Amino acid sequence: MTDQDTRYRLVLLGASRTGKSSIINMFLNGKFLDTYKETVEDLHYREFTVDDKTIKVDILDTAGNMEFPAMRRLSIATSHAFILVYSVDSMSSFEEIRHIILQIKEQRTNYAEIPIVVVGNKTDRTSVREVEEQHVQTMLSELGPLHCRFTECTALDRASTIDIFLKLLSLVQLSAARQLSPILRRKVSERLKKKEFEDKSDKSINRSRSLIRRTSMKKKPTSSGGDKNSPETPDCLVS
Repeated sequence: MTDQDTRYRLVLLGASRTGKSSIINMFLNGKFLDTYKETVEDLHYREFTVDDKTIKVDILDTAGNMEFPAMRRLSIATSHAFILVYSVDSMSSFEEIRHIILQIKEQRTNYAEIPIVVVGNKTDRTSVREVEEQHVQTMLSELGPLHCRFTECTALDRASTIDIFLKLLSLVQLSAARQLSPILRRKVSERLKKKEFEDKSDKSINRSRSLIRRTSMKKKPTSSGGDKNSPETPDCLVS
């Protein structure tokens, strides 16, 4: 990509049920999808303005199965960057990442320059973890050189999903796009500070039982999903 580009395509690839759609929805809308719906292909569009320059981004959510190989080949051929998602509780979904990277290398002669973020989702399910960080590090070393970073997240937590896109921006060789990184980081910080303030306010005010009941209902999806405060996974940069 060059600084003259005005529109970019980001593609999410990975096996079925790894949470690709949930990551996108949490990042864009701040909401967790608690029902599963099989994706064929969904396109999300956003515009970001930095220093009077408009950055147009297409985020393509792809099918997790191989019933549509032609669609996968087309998405790989036309993407400027990739987010590859596996589930930490599924070794088979991790092995699918290896196959996808090999397919990217086969189709794209400039694969070593394409920004890729490998994401281990569902860290709220670490009690049944099958994929460790070392598995990822070893695979990326074997398949390198790659312009790649690695992180883990839970789609239940917006801050960790935003961190995926911050890592992607750190790989993008665009002055305007890279300036989005501090903007997104500031939004995360403001969001967390607001939550901390609201938590403190809740403790200092006597609330009625009905209000407590409504608040707990709002937080139900989070408590059923897992821990938001899982430790941050170190970056893996292979280039």
